[in-house]
Amino acid sequence: MKLKQNLSADGALVLTTLIWGSTFAVARDILDLWPPLTYLAIRMPLAALLFAAIFPRQLFGATREAWRAGATLGTLIGLAFVLQTTGLLWTTPAKSAFISGLTTPLIPVAAFLLYRARPSRENLAGIILASIGGALILAPAGASGVNTGDLITLCTTVLFATHVALTSVYARRFDVRQLSALQIIVASALIFAAWAAVRAYAASAGVESLPRGLARETAPVVWNARVVAQLAYMASVATVLVFIIWAWGQARMSATHAAVIFSLEPVFATGFAILLRGSAEWTGARATVGAFLIIAGVLVSELRWSNERREARGGRRAAECDADL
Repeated sequence: MKLKQNLSADGALVLTTLIWGSTFAVARDILDLWPPLTYLAIRMPLAALLFAAIFPRQLFGATREAWRAGATLGTLIGLAFVLQTTGLLWTTPAKSAFISGLTTPLIPVAAFLLYRARPSRENLAGIILASIGGALILAPAGASGVNTGDLITLCTTVLFATHVALTSVYARRFDVRQLSALQIIVASALIFAAWAAVRAYAASAGVESLPRGLARETAPVVWNARVVAQLAYMASVATVLVFIIWAWGQARMSATHAAVIFSLEPVFATGFAILLRGSAEWTGARATVGAFLIIAGVLVSELRWSNERREARGGRRAAECDADL
């Protein structure tokens, strides 16, 4: 039993997850003043413009195959963002976070269904530990019953899991800058279209005809220096930078291994909530045990128990899927 050697790729995904963890506290500040869909309709197009300005050669020189891959990933992530925001209209943030955490165990299922990639024993053990740990941290106290928002949010876990599984394939085939730019452009177009549709419907049918949550999208936004700085961070660091290092790192590992590292998100998110907002929903000893289980899952996933023949077989299956897609 020995540690895996590709620590640079692991470090890239840990950094990705660390930045993701910071976005919850930052986005919470923005959402105190802005409607959720309006916020996404500003953040994502800003990121798309940054990609076009920084990587014009990769963007405008993209092949049809690259556009197809970027459009697939962008559609998945764009729809997931819209549905996750819509789900919050009928459920609580705590339940939304808990349901979204189900993405971790779904990723190896998506990878198997897409290209028959079986998780290694260490990855499977890491997934189990991290999933239990995430449930202990995120499970909302006293929550009962399933509502419309829960079902909508559950759909996003399938979209997110499929996106991660396909990223492991496409990131090996295309320039990660190009792939990231294309998917953000497609995602931003979907999000902006959803926001525009809500605004157009409200203008024609009246704000009172909208559900209470969507009616908030017609409210004027508040601009100040703090919001501008936060939007700049979310568009540049939390979107442009994150998607590039995410694709680079995931091109060098399996989707299941990436899922284990992504399970660190609630731990980082809680830490940033305490640091930036001075408070957090930390459920005492239960959450502490959960955090240790997540870290244990990541460490277990870094160990190599599987034989080389099995790993080579998994690599061939991913390569075959790469060729098919």
